[in-house]
Amino acid sequence: MKPLARPQPQPAGALHRSRLKCVWALMAWPLALATLPQPVPAQTAAAGAALPAVVVWDFDNQTPGGLGREGEFLRRALSENLTTQLLQVQGLPVVERQRLKDLLAEQKLAASELADEDARLRLGRIIGARRMVFGGFFVLAGQVQLHVRLVDTGSARVLFSDELAVPLDAVMDEVGPMNTRMVRALTGAAAAGGAGQRHASDSWRAYDQALALADAGRLDDAIAALQALLARDAAFTPAERQLVALLERQARR
Repeated sequence: MKPLARPQPQPAGALHRSRLKCVWALMAWPLALATLPQPVPAQTAAAGAALPAVVVWDFDNQTPGGLGREGEFLRRALSENLTTQLLQVQGLPVVERQRLKDLLAEQKLAASELADEDARLRLGRIIGARRMVFGGFFVLAGQVQLHVRLVDTGSARVLFSDELAVPLDAVMDEVGPMNTRMVRALTGAAAAGGAGQRHASDSWRAYDQALALADAGRLDDAIAALQALLARDAAFTPAERQLVALLERQARR
């Protein structure tokens, strides 16, 4: 099944104004679900062939004790940070967070049924995504130990793996190089993509609070939280994406 079409990059101020003008129009037009294009191996990307669709799962928190709210923040924020960078790559189909939740509902799958990696890979094959990114982290003595793997859903073969250790209080600023290496693994060196945008830590935390509200089914509250975030930080593009996705979901209810 196709992920929803993503907008082309624009200057942050113009993107914010234009998106918010069309958001309310989107509410009146439920979007039809369609089939993802058949992907091809990433090595052909340089020749102009289609890139393989990819799913990025929330990172697994492997810290003893779980870290409470901080652990939940890192689970979602690290995944969203990577997704934001992947979406900057022209022609790379990315199954985003809200789209993935819709697909799970269509397949009548509960989150608990996707606890193991094999089940997630099976879902990838069902929806036509040939690549999946699995990430994890644990925190020790103020350091975040991060690891990611890119997996082929058809063969379950690990195509790329990477790891990084960064200070806990700077993780959202310093994870960029690892994300860039993942972009290269997905697209090939000739289509490496940009280094990604940095956003303020406070904006990431406000964004995560909105995601938590959406995960709990509180769509109205999540939408209000995203609108408040964009009023303070108009350049925070992940919030724009989620606002559009949540308004579409709200319109279908």
